[in-house]
Amino acid sequence: MQGQVDPVYLNAANYLKTIGFTNTAEIARILDIAMNPNSLFVQYNDAKRSKNASARPLDVQQDMQPVVDYLQSQGLSTQQVVQVITAHPPVLCYNVTERLKPFWAYLASIGVADVAAAVVKRPSLLGLEVHANLRKIVDYLQYIQTPPEKIVQYITESI
Repeated sequence: MQGQVDPVYLNAANYLKTIGFTNTAEIARILDIAMNPNSLFVQYNDAKRSKNASARPLDVQQDMQPVVDYLQSQGLSTQQVVQVITAHPPVLCYNVTERLKPFWAYLASIGVADVAAAVVKRPSLLGLEVHANLRKIVDYLQYIQTPPEKIVQYITESI
């Protein structure tokens, strides 16, 4: 099958083009990060985060489109969705019900007034799982009596 493009990648690439991606190399980079657990494009300084643990072959209707639809339903424009995916390709692997909705709800519950704006400003926030690490960070900050507005500032600007 040498020389043939995997239909899963081809379908995903075509879908990304429908939402505004135009650069073929950028599409290839995004899909490699999202679908290849051993992608060479993923570069972290932390050995524990050296790959996208969620990477897998993605189905457009089952995986990618629900993520794009959810981001748009939360107030992101199509251009902002493209920005977020470009900056944080693993978002395409996230389950809306299990990961994105709890993330949005949790950020709102700690006082982030505009979660969509925070995500557009810092797409890497989406890499924080509510129960695995985000809640622990916030709990610690609350434990050391960090004012709520400072916690929001830390989450949206620096963590």
